[in-house]
Amino acid sequence: MSLVSGFVEGKDEQGRLLRRTLIRYANLGNVLILRSISTAVYKRFPSHQHLVQAAY
Repeated sequence: MSLVSGFVEGKDEQGRLLRRTLIRYANLGNVLILRSISTAVYKRFPSHQHLVQAAY
């Protein structure tokens, strides 16, 4: 997260929106990877619809 904050400059709305979007994509990637590895995460998110409902 600090890496994204360091590279994306700006305190305006566009910079904030870009940082938030990049972190959301990173979190989604982590969940998708962990879903294939961890049974606990797979039980929490058995389908893509469960990810959408959890606001990922």
